Amino acid sequence: MPLVRIDVIGQRSAAYKQALMGAVRRAIVEDLAAEDRRVIVRIAETRAEDVDLPACRTENMTVVDILLYDGRTPEMKAAMTASLRTALAVDPGIEPSEVAVFFHDATPSDLDVLPGRADL
Repeated sequence: MPLVRIDVIGQRSAAYKQALMGAVRRAIVEDLAAEDRRVIVRIAETRAEDVDLPACRTENMTVVDILLYDGRTPEMKAAMTASLRTALAVDPGIEPSEVAVFFHDATPSDLDVLPGRADL
């Protein structure tokens, strides 16, 4: 059930966004043991003029917010973050220091997410 929002600065190409979403999905499935068919990933593009970055950041700053049911260990989350940063450095070429990952744990009673279609 992980719900993921990736925030990027500026409009990005379809290939760039596909690389981001694919890397995030793989890291969540492989390192957090989530069911691939339950992972939802979306990208939000914010115009550069609508972002105020500190001098230590570039317009490649990427924020990955992950909402998921609690139960993943700190070690699992650290492994997921490390593998994600490695993958994003390769494609689409984001420096690891420009990738911020936030985990938001929730219990099933905290969320109102209906199950998807039963036939999928």
